This record gives sequence, structure tokens and C-alpha cells, in this order.
Amino acid sequence: MKIAMKKTVTFLLLLFVANGYSQVFAPKWESCFGGTEWDEGTGIIYSDSSYWIAGRTESADGDIAFNHGNRDLWLLNIDKEGNIISEKTFGGSEYEGSSAKILKLNDSIFYISTATSSDDGDINPTSWQHLSNYWVLQINNKGEILWNRVCGGSDIDNIRDAIVTNDGGIIALGISVSTDGDVTDHHGFGQFDLWLIKLGSNGEKRWTLSLGGIGDEIDGSIIQTIDGGYMVVGDTDGRGGGNYDSTCNFHGDPIWTADVWVVKLDSVGNIEWQQCYGGTYDDYGNNIIELADGYVVLGGTMSNDGDVSGFHETGGSQFNDDIWVFKIDKTGNLLWQKCLGGTYADFARNIFPTSDGGFMIVGTTGSNDGDVVGNHNYGTGYGLHDIWFVKIDSIGNFVWQYCYGGNADEMLYRGVYQKSDWDYVVAIGTTSYDWQCYHSAYPDVRVVELYDSTVGVSESLVGKIKVNIYPNPATSTLNIELPDNPLTNTATVEMLDMNGRVLLKEKFTAPVLHLNTSGLNSGLYLIKVQTAKGVVTDRKSVV
Repeated sequence: MKIAMKKTVTFLLLLFVANGYSQVFAPKWESCFGGTEWDEGTGIIYSDSSYWIAGRTESADGDIAFNHGNRDLWLLNIDKEGNIISEKTFGGSEYEGSSAKILKLNDSIFYISTATSSDDGDINPTSWQHLSNYWVLQINNKGEILWNRVCGGSDIDNIRDAIVTNDGGIIALGISVSTDGDVTDHHGFGQFDLWLIKLGSNGEKRWTLSLGGIGDEIDGSIIQTIDGGYMVVGDTDGRGGGNYDSTCNFHGDPIWTADVWVVKLDSVGNIEWQQCYGGTYDDYGNNIIELADGYVVLGGTMSNDGDVSGFHETGGSQFNDDIWVFKIDKTGNLLWQKCLGGTYADFARNIFPTSDGGFMIVGTTGSNDGDVVGNHNYGTGYGLHDIWFVKIDSIGNFVWQYCYGGNADEMLYRGVYQKSDWDYVVAIGTTSYDWQCYHSAYPDVRVVELYDSTVGVSESLVGKIKVNIYPNPATSTLNIELPDNPLTNTATVEMLDMNGRVLLKEKFTAPVLHLNTSGLNSGLYLIKVQTAKGVVTDRKSVV
């Protein structure tokens, strides 16, 4: 059952302030989907003018027409305003849908990666017992399975991530204890390795690789790099052995703590280099993106020494963690790092580059101090989280943040789609009473488009007014140019902070106006240019 939650949002609605700067993020539309049991959205793509959400469901009512067993993989297709187009479940008699991620091969064919413990229903059975295995499906845009493959062995294999490769196939990455089946090179009996399997576009196995030593290597994410190879990020307890390099610069106490572990592979899975990053306590890696001059790693930390500084709970905590983001060059040298969060648990798997050279991080927060302001359920109970957007610049400096949440817990995996720098569609699980479809004790799927209503705002004739504003970021001077407007003596410019306060206001006396920004704090500002043809609003940074 879908609850109508479309909202018309006015300028400056839901404004939150952090460190003197704020951001005008607001819901454009919000929708709820689910039944009376546990339902959660974990992955999202945009294809052919609609959104496809992968998740998990234990329901067999409401929006869910059929359930194969205990828990199914659930696929939702909704339009651009959150209205349901279709839904379908996939699975067997046991458990599917954990860590589900949907990937776009083209507008009509998708991959879904998830976990399974079944050997019936939609699942192609294997010769080994299913405790937990990777499950990879190729489907079309009618929800029909083109092929599916169970990957792993007879022990525990838990999927964490997957990517579409340049040849149209797929690589699935997770953690494995198995020593049989598809797993041929496990290291450390009874311990977790990072395990990769490369499948061709028809589901055929191309190659597999276990990464690790005699201890545990967990978490994990993977990207394909510009050179055709791969970059894997996870974490290691540093016990050595296997293909873990003991010169990896491990920082903590082996067995008891973990470092972020970054491994560069060639196109067929050979290790080119590896490196560890962290401090005395636990540090872990959740995602990585490639830039022209290096990589940005997203993870978490409980440390405040070694490679880590700026942790928000003094002395190092073994209970709560910060989001930790850092940049390395193409050979693994640390360039900069930043801790983000507050006193309590802050976590993120999603990071996106933005056009200004910075990054948007989307995760969850249990804090309401430090970098975090506006948590909706802070103090209402242990373990409750908001969705947290945090914007940083090109060298990791905090720019602004925004909390999105209800009166209980919001759960986010990889369900974030970036439409633009200032527009995101998010698929989550929610236990907030006012946001649920059935108001049960279990979460429902909530999908929301969050956007900044101030970006690119033109109050009239936006396409007919040419304004050049440069440089971005500005240091001491910001230039505003009206090249096609001869009536410059009627034009004015205002520079506003993110609370809407006018800081500078000047009148044009020539086609180019030079604003003195040397007295302003570093941050984002709104530039409002008014001419005889109308008003244009833009955003620029000052450093």
C-alpha cells in the first residue's frame, strides 16, 4: 500500500545550520511501500524514465503480491514522482535479499547482487549446502530472470558489493569462509577472506580470487579502474600470511584491531600493490572512487592517531565511530584525511564526486554534535539514526550537512542515486511511525527525492539572461560579468550567506563587477543577480 506523501516545498524549508553554514535541502516527493513485516530498500538505479529499487521483504501483503518463503529479494519499479509501476519478488523457501544492489547494464537489462540460503524456487541449486552464498541475477525490465547463479561454497559467503565490468559482465565481492565450491584459494581456516568472483555476461565463471591472510579481512567494495584493473577496499586484522603483505604498514594490534586495506589489482586479478591505513583502534573501508590523480576512500574509524586525526570522541573509542574519508595518490601515498561526525555512531557507504571538485557523502548518524546538527531523534533512545548528507571540498574540509529523518530509525545501505550535485533519490528502511505504510514494529521502504531548491533558481527568463561568475572558489575577488546586457546601470548583485542574510550588495557600473570577498569566511554563498530581464541565483564558494 502506498501512502500519498507528495509535498510542495517552499524556499528555505527544512534549513539546518552547521559550523556557520547551512543547506536548503527538502523533499520533492516521498513515498512508502511495503507490507506488515520487514521491508527495506537497499539499492537503486534510474533507467528509461523510472527508478528501480532492490531490497528485501518478509511480507506477503500490502504492496507485496507473493512471497516465496522466509525473506525474498524485492524489486520495485516507480515513476519519477514515486508512484508504483510494478513490483516482483525473487527467492526460495529460505532467505534472500540481504545487501541487495541493482546495477544497470543498459535500459532493458539489469544485474542484481544479493545473498541466498535457499536451493529451490528461483535459485539454481548447487552441489554444496547453502548456509549463505552470493546470488547474482540478470533480469530484464519486465522482471524476468535471464539467468541466475549461486556463487561460493558450503560455508558462509556474504556479499558486500558488485560492479558491471567493461566487457558487460559482473564482479561480485564479499567475505567468505568457504574452502570448496567456487572458492579454491582460501587463506586462514575459519577466518574471513575478501572473495571476488568474475562472471561473464551469460553468467559463466571467468576467475575468482581470495584476498587475505590467516586472520580476518572483512567489509569491502570494488571499482574498475581507468587502466582496466580493479581497486578493492576493505579491512584487515593484520595477522599476515596468504597474499597479505606484512610490509603493509599496519597500525594497530593484530587480531584485536583492524586497518583499512586497499588492494590494486590488474584486469585478471593479480595484485599490483596494497597498503594499510589507520590508527590504534578499528578502521574499516566501505567505498572508493577514482580521480585523475588518485583515489578517495570512504570508511570509518575509532582511532585518533597514526593516519587518523580529528576523531570526535577524545581518547579513541571502541564503541562509536566517525566516518573517515581520505585521499591517496595512484601508488597509495596518503594525501589528506578527514573525520566526520559526532560523539555517537556515524557511518557511510555512499560517496559521490561533485562538479566543484568536492564530494557528497551519504550515510547515517546517531550524533547531534560535532559536525552533526538537526538529528530528528537524538536523545529519544539508543541506536536511532537519521540519514546524513555531508558535503566536503576537494581536500576534505567540511562544507555543510543535512539530517533527514523521522521519529525513529532510518536504515541506509547503497540506496542512493545522484541526479545532480544538489538532487538525490534515496531508498531506505524506516521504523518512524509517521512514515510507515502500516505502522508496524517492522520497517517499510521509503523512497524520497531530496533536492536543493536554491540551486539554479531563476525568478524569470532564466534562459535569456547570460551571467558569468568566476572564479570558483574565490579567494579575494569574485567577478560577475553581464556580457550581453547593455543596461548594466540597472543591474545589481547581492551576496548572501546560507541563512539568507545579505552580506554584500553592489550596483553594476560596467559589464564586469568585482566583489571584494577577502573579509568573508570560507564556505558557500548565494549570488543573486538582478537585471532588467529578471533575476538569477547561483552558488559559489569562498576560500
